[in-house]
Amino acid sequence: MAQFCPLCGRSKPEEALFCNDCKDKIEKEYEVDVPKGEGGVDAVGQELTEKSVEVKKENPDLPTDILSKDTEPRKNKSRLLLGLLLLGILLIAGFFYYGETVRKGNLDRLQWDAAVKENTVSGYLDYMQAFPKGKYYLLAEENLVKLKGNEAETWRTLQSSDNRAELQDFLTQYPESPYTPLVKKRLDSLAWVATLNDNTAESYSDYMVASQSGELPGDYFGNAQERYEMLFQSYPVTKSDLDSIRLTVDGFFTALSALKANEITKYMAPVVFRFFNSGGGQREKIVGDLIISGARTQAPTVQFLPNTAAVAYEKTDIEHYKVNVPVQKSYVDGGQQKTVSGYIVQMELDRNFRILTLTERKPAADAV
Repeated sequence: MAQFCPLCGRSKPEEALFCNDCKDKIEKEYEVDVPKGEGGVDAVGQELTEKSVEVKKENPDLPTDILSKDTEPRKNKSRLLLGLLLLGILLIAGFFYYGETVRKGNLDRLQWDAAVKENTVSGYLDYMQAFPKGKYYLLAEENLVKLKGNEAETWRTLQSSDNRAELQDFLTQYPESPYTPLVKKRLDSLAWVATLNDNTAESYSDYMVASQSGELPGDYFGNAQERYEMLFQSYPVTKSDLDSIRLTVDGFFTALSALKANEITKYMAPVVFRFFNSGGGQREKIVGDLIISGARTQAPTVQFLPNTAAVAYEKTDIEHYKVNVPVQKSYVDGGQQKTVSGYIVQMELDRNFRILTLTERKPAADAV
């Protein structure tokens, strides 16, 4: 490498591009670092050197300071480009700020408003998951804890409630509650009690539909199906037969409630093969036992209330009638009148519509 500076012609270190004075001038005016040796010449320094040498050769008498003026337009252009670059960076940063801060802040507020309106554990959880650093995160956590406390307290008050609407409201307000299975079990039990109170083929059908749809757990589905089949009138009805059956059913239970021996006898066949939980026997003996049992109390202990409109029957090959009828029982307990629904009395009548057998199906013992 030459030992003279290409700009001023003075001597320079062999490994340097310029003398120390020219190097300082370039670095100060052009704000670039001049490489110390051949291997590090950058584009600006190389171009500046080549241009300076070329100008110096063409104008050997031109002062060195004039050479720096030749580069002024280039400096202005560089500054303009730098300004535009900075402006672009600011615009991009502004857009990024809007997208990540303003827009995200709006979404934060929108989801928070939705969570407050819903006011459920799942709603607050959704907000917290979507905005782990959200403005309302701590408030959402506070509301969630408060709801969980309310949830436990509400369930304690509902454990013995008979209000099905309140239990349904609990499921709506706390859809992911750990108490959900218990609430549904309670609802199922209450629905079954209501079904037993109606004690009709239609009510048992409705319970089965609710169980199959998932609305109820269906703990009593088997009982409902069995009772539905007992009360569903699948056999073609003959009006005269149905009228006679209803006459026997109504007359017998009216007489039994009043313990009128003659009336009870009228509706029974000479030989009864089964009577409630006892075995069979002559009707006179059965009626006598009923009267003796009733005489031991000051008043009839049980009143039988058959639903004759819901009687279902089937005629057999020997012209007997298998009859199912829903019945309520009313009795006095501790000075208070109580009524229990859900009984189904099963009878077999002979061709003269007299009772041959009589048994009963009781309500489910575990219904609450």
